[in-house]
Amino acid sequence: MTSLAAWMEARRPPPPADLAERVHIAGVDVAPHVALADEGRARLAAARARPGRVRESAFRLLEADALFTYACEAALETDDPEAALRGILAATQG
Repeated sequence: MTSLAAWMEARRPPPPADLAERVHIAGVDVAPHVALADEGRARLAAARARPGRVRESAFRLLEADALFTYACEAALETDDPEAALRGILAATQG
């Protein structure tokens, strides 16, 4: 299993430095697509915590979008991409 840091460093073009620096994953044994989706959900929750026209919420929403995009990209690299993508989708609906 590839670590999230190694997976993100291997992206071409590389992720924006600000985004890469803000991704802090505690669990080392979590697949990149799971870790990225978890981070995406956290950013989405932060955006929803401050509804309205709040710039900080807009930035968290953009981070969530980027993280979910990377999560889907990482899911496509798994042995069972369909199951991984279904897992990401199911977790976002919970």
